[in-house]
Amino acid sequence: MIAVSCQLAQLNFTPALTGTWPWLVLGAVPIGIVLLYFLKLRREPVEVPSTYLWSRTIEDLHVNSLLQRLRNSVLLFLQLAAVVLVGLALFRPGVRDESASLGRLVFLLDASASMQAPAGGPPSANNTEQTESQPNNSQLNAANANDSGQSRFEQAVEQIGGRIDSMTDEETAMLIVFSDRAEVMQAFTSDRNRLRDALERCEVTNRPTDILGALKAADGLANPRRTSQIDDIGDVQVADALPAELLLYSDGGFEQVTDFNLGNLQPTYHAIGSEQTKNLSIVSFSANRDLNDSTQVEAFATIVNTGQQSASGEASLFLDGQLIDAASVSLEPGDQTGLAFGVESEDSIRLRLELDVNDDLRLDNLAYAALTPSGLVSVLVVTEGNRPLELGLTTEKIKRIAECEFVSPDFLKTDAYTKRAIAGQDDLIIFDRCQPPSLPATSTFFIGTLPNDAWSYTSEPSSLTLIDVDRTHPVLRYLELYSLLVFSGRGIDGPEGTLDLIESDRGTVMAIAPRGSYRDLVLGFDLVSETEDGGTQANTNWYAERSWPVFLLNLLRQIAGASASTAAPSYRPGEMVLTRLESAIREVSLVRIGQDDQEQTLDSLLVADGGAVEISQTQELGNYQLVRKTDGEAAPVVDRFAINLFDTRESNLATKPDIELGYETVEATETGIETRREYWRLLLVVVLAILAIEWWVYTRRLA
Repeated sequence: MIAVSCQLAQLNFTPALTGTWPWLVLGAVPIGIVLLYFLKLRREPVEVPSTYLWSRTIEDLHVNSLLQRLRNSVLLFLQLAAVVLVGLALFRPGVRDESASLGRLVFLLDASASMQAPAGGPPSANNTEQTESQPNNSQLNAANANDSGQSRFEQAVEQIGGRIDSMTDEETAMLIVFSDRAEVMQAFTSDRNRLRDALERCEVTNRPTDILGALKAADGLANPRRTSQIDDIGDVQVADALPAELLLYSDGGFEQVTDFNLGNLQPTYHAIGSEQTKNLSIVSFSANRDLNDSTQVEAFATIVNTGQQSASGEASLFLDGQLIDAASVSLEPGDQTGLAFGVESEDSIRLRLELDVNDDLRLDNLAYAALTPSGLVSVLVVTEGNRPLELGLTTEKIKRIAECEFVSPDFLKTDAYTKRAIAGQDDLIIFDRCQPPSLPATSTFFIGTLPNDAWSYTSEPSSLTLIDVDRTHPVLRYLELYSLLVFSGRGIDGPEGTLDLIESDRGTVMAIAPRGSYRDLVLGFDLVSETEDGGTQANTNWYAERSWPVFLLNLLRQIAGASASTAAPSYRPGEMVLTRLESAIREVSLVRIGQDDQEQTLDSLLVADGGAVEISQTQELGNYQLVRKTDGEAAPVVDRFAINLFDTRESNLATKPDIELGYETVEATETGIETRREYWRLLLVVVLAILAIEWWVYTRRLA
């Protein structure tokens, strides 16, 4: 590690003007002033009495040449002095400390969630005579900073800005900002203005910290790679090693990096923040339905004191924006406690837990949870008439998770069905005693018929006795089927990959087979059969058993994709969220609901084939919901998820006195800023004083 040490103060000049012509113009100004004093005034002829001003008339006889001798003039000296001082001011003279530098600087700026905490001390001593182009980061999230101080991120930005201002013309620098990912804000440059602009664009985030990506980005400079293995005789070094000074501005709240070789990177750790902090944090919060009573919702939270001081506050639970419960929390440093809340609701809900406590980080005082809405799926039923099937699919419980449409087999010959099948608009199509021209782009359930030639019958129609049921499969879960009577049915056999679900004395009578991303479920017997007079009669007593509605629910949930209201998943800020919706949905709106309980529409998302949706707009904490776009109807919520910090390392705000980087312990250095005292403003003040004196002398001569 190289410690930058101040050795000798020296006067240096940094030109404010670039290019040649501005300096040529400036150099011509004093020459023009002197020439004005060499020039004589041309006298205008005036008729006067012969006895008036004879002596002055005699003097005017000497006006026979253009120039005259330069006479002593106070005005001339004052004007030349003003011009010289203005020229010196343009060079921006100043005094700065001479430091031992490698000439190449790599700034690593921590922008993780913990950097929103107060700096914990007086702001950095940034000299008031620095240049005017200081960073003005107006977009910083400084809500956690004390009124009299700065956030850690603001202080780090100020320190980096001061170091940029003190760079020499021979130094080059790059800027990397990192949280759980790294971003190179500015590649190597000696242009201080570009570095300041890049620093101004940096923003603090709500994300956790991972410094490894930032180290790898900096590693490419100081440790160039080779073209082959090191023991290869043809190995060629790509470039010469260029040592660089690694300036890390962070509170050290990241996992120690021990398996990284720094090589020619020579680190300096500028610790931001304080070792004494006060912070209560919510590290987990979830909601689930009671298994014994689906109307009851249980919410659980874990709160930890991650600070070095005892803290107490009130934990308030909000349901859809309304306060419904509260509990007191008081913890000593390092202690934790659990909270449990009960909520009664049959529908999907959203919850917010808020800690009312004055501590150092507001971000981890909020937590969000929700229950996903029941999956409403689209089901197309193709049948000539099946009363047991119609009754089973029109119950109140089924209506909450599925929209069922009944059509006759003639619909299979229409263009409307062809377009519908190709587009995969339905989540499930039930074919009752009929077969489509080709299989649709969705999952299917065939009753008493086969999907295509890949399937076949293994027996002739006859009465069946069930002998084995695979109750481990989700479709047959909770079913008792051994008492079923089947008057006529056949054994079936499917393509490769078919799974047998129900066995009878005549072979398999229910099987399921994969078809790409879809599944085909086949039942080898009819629920109802046709009589000689064209009517229908029961072919089984299944519809009268308790297992029938349970089977239909399993069918809609497992094959069609309908799901009961369950706990919504929680993700960290900035994490990519991948969810799967009903295949009939084509476009959804992403809506965020934060602490203010106001709905904020973030984006409109297209649903890919198969119902997949990728969501990247997850930087802010809150409850997020996907809303189905409809024309003129109430937009239903089709899915929910939550974004929470839930990171004990980020909530532990105590600044680390040292860090481990690449098998090396790096001690924290003083966080003061190397400043440059400039005198150009003072020179301009002197110029103004000289101009005032020059005006006074001029007016005295005219008086």
